[in-house]
Amino acid sequence: MAAEKSGHIKNVKNVKMCLKFMIIAAALFLSAMFVPSKCFGLTDFEMASALAKKLGDEFKPESLSVKVLGNRAYAEAGGVFLGGVRVDTLKIEAMLTSSEVPEGNAESLASIISYSWGEVTLLASDVNDYFRKNKSRGFSDLKVEFNSDGFRASGVFTTSLLFTFKIMLSASGKFGLHPDGVYIEDAMVYIRNVRQPGFLVKEMMERANPLIKWSEIPFRIVFRNIAVTEHSATMSGAPRDFNGGSSVVWNPVSKKAEAMR
Repeated sequence: MAAEKSGHIKNVKNVKMCLKFMIIAAALFLSAMFVPSKCFGLTDFEMASALAKKLGDEFKPESLSVKVLGNRAYAEAGGVFLGGVRVDTLKIEAMLTSSEVPEGNAESLASIISYSWGEVTLLASDVNDYFRKNKSRGFSDLKVEFNSDGFRASGVFTTSLLFTFKIMLSASGKFGLHPDGVYIEDAMVYIRNVRQPGFLVKEMMERANPLIKWSEIPFRIVFRNIAVTEHSATMSGAPRDFNGGSSVVWNPVSKKAEAMR
């Protein structure tokens, strides 16, 4: 009888211990749900704010939003200039790897972002504006029109062989995606509807290319394909937005990150 009583008491103690363990585990789980997630010691909001400041200082965009969830980040910037060419939108999905947020911009961005997927959209109007303002490449009065096959252009090209010539021409070609940037390629050049020889096309392409250099983006970024419409050309590595995390917007006037409302 005493043995049965002892066993009963022991079972009761075991049940109490199990209940106590379950209560503690549940409390820890619930408390974790209400603690902001952290990326390398910073909360998502702190990392989003720090990343927005560095991207804002580096690219000086017209608009910028940044979202962070753990070691993932997603950013969208509007009105960014890469090598003098205005980019209408720049989207970035990034994997973060840093124990702290170092000083500086370009080098520190490369140390924070270990890998990223990007998307750049160019407008035909911005490409026209670029060539209008950058006559040092030899083109003037240039008008570029996008189409699903690439582009068509007409204008004046200045070349120097024995003498300096200004040539009225028309051209067509494609935008090519290369590891170091966006290039104009497969170009065909015509003067008074007569297709011109390779040496003139080569000189023009050497002057025009690359249209955009990826080295203007100071961290590892991937672009995989290109799509052209009547109004825009988009180079994309298929960056993906995600739900959750903390989001901020960059104020280009105050140069500060603010919580997204």
